[in-house]
Amino acid sequence: MTRTVHFLTGIRSEYDILAPVIAAVNEQSGLEAGVIVTGGHLSTRMGNSVSQIEADGFRIAARIDSLLASDGLSGRVKGAALQLAGMTDLFAQERPDFLVVMGDREESMTGAVAGLYHHIPVVHIGGGDHAEDGNVDNPIRHAVSKLANLHMATTPLSGARLRALGEEDWRINVVGASGLDRLVSTPHMDRAAVNEALELDWGDAPYVVFLYHPTITDFEGARAHMKVISGVLENSGLNVVALMPNTDPGNDAVVAELTALSARSDKVRLFTFLERQVFVNMLRHAHAMVGNSSSGILEAPTLGLPTVNIGKRQRGREHANNVIFTDYDPQEITDALSRATTDAAFRAEVAKCETPYGDGTASKRIAEVLARTELNAELMHKRFIMKTEN
Repeated sequence: MTRTVHFLTGIRSEYDILAPVIAAVNEQSGLEAGVIVTGGHLSTRMGNSVSQIEADGFRIAARIDSLLASDGLSGRVKGAALQLAGMTDLFAQERPDFLVVMGDREESMTGAVAGLYHHIPVVHIGGGDHAEDGNVDNPIRHAVSKLANLHMATTPLSGARLRALGEEDWRINVVGASGLDRLVSTPHMDRAAVNEALELDWGDAPYVVFLYHPTITDFEGARAHMKVISGVLENSGLNVVALMPNTDPGNDAVVAELTALSARSDKVRLFTFLERQVFVNMLRHAHAMVGNSSSGILEAPTLGLPTVNIGKRQRGREHANNVIFTDYDPQEITDALSRATTDAAFRAEVAKCETPYGDGTASKRIAEVLARTELNAELMHKRFIMKTEN
């Protein structure tokens, strides 16, 4: 009998990490995938990235509109309520054997809650990860782990944290980061093809990729922070491929500053959404990455890509030696950017750095776990394992 596996996704970056897992599930005997699409995927302002899911040929089980036109703290909470309502209606009609959620956004929490109350086994990808940045993502991620029935951890350290949370060993699978799978599987494009796809006229001149997201803990400072970063990028003389931020509070300010920067500098090209093959190959040919995206932590090491991580986001997260962390001081960012792009010794070290996030085969491992896991009362009965110190 075929098992149905629904994947919940609300933003483009999340989907790109889930896409190879969805494909692996469809390729695994006895499994069939469906995608619950919500959040920014259904927003024209955010690039209507549901089109990528459609282009990939995956079955869309439901579309749940939940993204409000809000740049404040209440928007995500009200959006979460819409997600819960939508999944409640969906599960009354189509109840999957597994519900897969990823990471630490509101859709991972709403999916875990909806799955729990509908007695659907919840599979959490990325549990046990942690950063010391004070962002809401961390408690959300750990809360989802306590609601989940199966864990797909990216590193042994994350697996250890899950055990420290009281999770049973047999529920924890250390599989690596599925974001690396797309780096391995995506066909290569040469620099000329990337230039053509992005309509760049830079030839072989180096460029950096900029991807920066506001955080709830300091979203009121988003405009001031982006003004500082924009000034450094503009004064650096570097070519910059910039991507729009996620939908978190502070988004409007970041978008406004990026739009102004790209308007006044012909060295900055701004994109709302890029098709996966173009995005991956853009990273492959980049000289460095700048901002605070998890891509700089998870995927950049595999590409040997130096990363300048600005601000609190990602601080204290498990990472390779490709990352330079900075505050919002202009000179500090300038120095870090210079080191990332011109320091030959540092770049040579990064080119051969080792990542803690696996070898690019996480998706196959996840699919195999889902195929062999027994759907029984033991899976649904969450026990807390008390850890005692010796």
